[in-house]
Amino acid sequence: MEPPEVTLRLWHPEEAPRLFDLLRRPEVTRWFGESARAPLTHVDQARARIAQWALDFDAPLGTRAVVTPDRAEPVGSVLLFHAPNALHGEVEVGWYLHPDAVGHGYAAAAAAAAVREARAAGHHEVWALVHPENQRSRATATRAGLRDLGLVQGLWHDGPSQLFVTDDR
Repeated sequence: MEPPEVTLRLWHPEEAPRLFDLLRRPEVTRWFGESARAPLTHVDQARARIAQWALDFDAPLGTRAVVTPDRAEPVGSVLLFHAPNALHGEVEVGWYLHPDAVGHGYAAAAAAAAVREARAAGHHEVWALVHPENQRSRATATRAGLRDLGLVQGLWHDGPSQLFVTDDR
């Protein structure tokens, strides 16, 4: 099956209600890193995130909206960032979707697109750390072309993670 068409772009300020609707959901944020796990409680928090993401964007690193030709609003976000506490400047990819967009292949297509951009920018390895119980994200990482290296403990994030990597060596 062909992956769906997705485009990665910055979130637009007028999309704050959609981002709020996504990030107010504990079923989405429960898989985030420690500092971002709390669900949003007001749309102004989404507006602030969109503004901060625009300031912090340093292509290809940053948080972007995942858009598809068949939907009016973004279906989620994809992130490329320097892994926290990285020893060698490792770049990590992450993703999350609105529950109304799950199951269509958008996350894998967006993660694969982000990985291609990171590699084109000279990042030879792109990593993903997924909570071991997050079966959907583990499958997404594999479909995005990342290789499963197994379970790790306390690497960049607290607790256990399933480690994935891609490289062009």
